[in-house]
Amino acid sequence: INDQNNDDDDEVNNPGERALGKKKAVKKAKNILNDPDNMSPEELSQNHHHKKERSTKLVTTMARALLNPEQSEFKIGTIGSSVAAGHDNCHYDSYESQLERTLTPVFAAAKMGLQVQNAGEGGGCGDSHKNQVFCVTQNLSPDVDIIHYSWTYFEKGGAEEQREQLVRWAQHMPRRPMVHHLVARGKANTCDADSAENVELDRT
Repeated sequence: INDQNNDDDDEVNNPGERALGKKKAVKKAKNILNDPDNMSPEELSQNHHHKKERSTKLVTTMARALLNPEQSEFKIGTIGSSVAAGHDNCHYDSYESQLERTLTPVFAAAKMGLQVQNAGEGGGCGDSHKNQVFCVTQNLSPDVDIIHYSWTYFEKGGAEEQREQLVRWAQHMPRRPMVHHLVARGKANTCDADSAENVELDRT
């Protein structure tokens, strides 16, 4: 792909490097806040547009699975820290187990099985959001329909690149799963989960 004549590409400080998807339109979208009361008419319109796109993608993902005669099970895979793993909690009460119990009757009504996979891991083992995204096809089934990502405690305001990498890697998987970012709020001063940087990152 020749990007020399693409005026939308941003300049890169280091020669030979290219910013991951740092298009002007993407940067502009980051300025949209989650508080509709503080949005301009243009920002409010764009926010509604993005919400509609997300809803359409989710409906399409589920419909594709339900209408596929060769698919008998819908798979949701979760990667993340101990918050995703459910450490200090009973496995029965972990997020993934609760989600599976809640949605199983819904999918069963459509004669479709449901599996919610838990690939959460403790952040103290040397892995983090910076490298787990590259192993998504090893940590989860390659044919998952949706990926849930939960590394908020460890991001500390600088995870845009890893989130985008995960989305891009997911597009190479067989079912091109939708990626959902889960925000886990912590107590004050707990792994910087409540820091201003992480709060702002959640709004992008």
